[in-house]
Amino acid sequence: MSINKSKEIALFVDLDGTLIATDTFFESIVLLLKSYPLKTFSLILWMFKGKAYLKDKIAQHKTPKASLLPYREEVLAFIKKEKGKGRKVYLLTAANQKIANKVANHLGCFAGAFGSNDKINLSGEQKLKRVYQIVGKAQFDYIGDSKVDIPIWKKSNEIIMVNPNTVVINKFKKCKNVQLIKPSKYKTNLKIMIKGMRVHQWAKNSLLFLPIIMAHQFTDVNLLITVLWAFISFSLCASAVYILNDLIDIETDREHPTKKKRPLASGLMSVKMAAMLIFLLLLTSVFISIKMLSAAFLIILIIYMISTTAYSIILKQIMLIDVIILGGLYTLRIVAGSVASRVDVSSWLLVFSMFFFLSLAFMKRYADLILMKQNNYEEIAGRGYHIDDLDLVQKSGITSGFIAMLVLALYINSDHVIELYKSPILIWFMIPVLFYWLMRMWMVTNRGEMTNDPINYAIRDRTTYVAMTIIGIIMLLAATIDNSILNNLNIIQ
Repeated sequence: MSINKSKEIALFVDLDGTLIATDTFFESIVLLLKSYPLKTFSLILWMFKGKAYLKDKIAQHKTPKASLLPYREEVLAFIKKEKGKGRKVYLLTAANQKIANKVANHLGCFAGAFGSNDKINLSGEQKLKRVYQIVGKAQFDYIGDSKVDIPIWKKSNEIIMVNPNTVVINKFKKCKNVQLIKPSKYKTNLKIMIKGMRVHQWAKNSLLFLPIIMAHQFTDVNLLITVLWAFISFSLCASAVYILNDLIDIETDREHPTKKKRPLASGLMSVKMAAMLIFLLLLTSVFISIKMLSAAFLIILIIYMISTTAYSIILKQIMLIDVIILGGLYTLRIVAGSVASRVDVSSWLLVFSMFFFLSLAFMKRYADLILMKQNNYEEIAGRGYHIDDLDLVQKSGITSGFIAMLVLALYINSDHVIELYKSPILIWFMIPVLFYWLMRMWMVTNRGEMTNDPINYAIRDRTTYVAMTIIGIIMLLAATIDNSILNNLNIIQ
């Protein structure tokens, strides 16, 4: 094709799944329900009036910010290259006209932008009609991504596909005028789902094993199996909540230096896939609770679901309430393990857990604030904290850690410990080890070396494993060495 001739051929570009790695329709629904929960009922009524009307009504209330959408760099580069040749490039999308206008104004590289209105859903044949209205009988090229684009591709001069599925590829495999654009960030669905589920976060749920460990009943195979089922159920539920949290925070995460790389924020995971995963994970979690565990555990699981959902929707935006909830959710895991195994846990241990994890929750917020400061932000997007809160957040977190150490000291002197350990006095050696670990974590955070989650950092930290091993050895010695031996050896007076 000659250069002059190629200039005369208009280039039409699809938006959802093509120019951007997400679907603005589903994102708009999420944003609408997040801002106006009561619009759920209106949403149902709008659906009966057709997709075009539904999109228009949603767009009247909420649309994604064009500047934050996950644009495909490869497609943008292609568009700019073709525009540089003198070609007219148009945005042609089934998204509402308001969204099309916002994207076009943000990018500034389109000769025109055409989207759906309250009467016409600009997709498939309707999109092809609009093309003919613009170019008449002239040739055109089209960039799309899915099977709904097939009617347009059949009439296109050049068939340009962005990350198409196998069905679409097979449809045009014999055509010579096909060009593929494969995003560099492409990953398999399995990898995306595992990342979205945050499987590495399941380490937090190992707290469910703490009651049987502290009660010295971890050698009971039946109890271990029971708690293992509880661990699986809790982890699946937690993953569902993580995905829901990412779904609700999809825009605020895109404004965060590191969270913007999460599957939903980056567009690697679609909103539809996220909704499907949430449903399947919760269904499986509840099924395990009912089939393998008890009604009491199911109640704890429901409390966890409600608490974490409330946290995701609104509580995490409230200063201090968010860290209290986070600390409480860690303690709730210990309670869940106690309920699943039917092994009582000391109230001292629960109080220690609350203050210890409250310290880590403050550490998480402090790490966020440090990161915001390094990137010249004034506040954390979607949170109630400002850069000026740095000093107070740090002091609150360290103080909570000190209180946790004090409660641990009181716990060591309790009747519960005296009954379980032959030499409970040895457990005092746990305190300096745990204190060292906690203060080291705070120093790492203060230096700006902490990730946004202390637990994730600890999982990859060699010092953490050394400290936990020493604590394990201390507890083993305290449980096995008779106190009289220590007295005879004059080791401890």
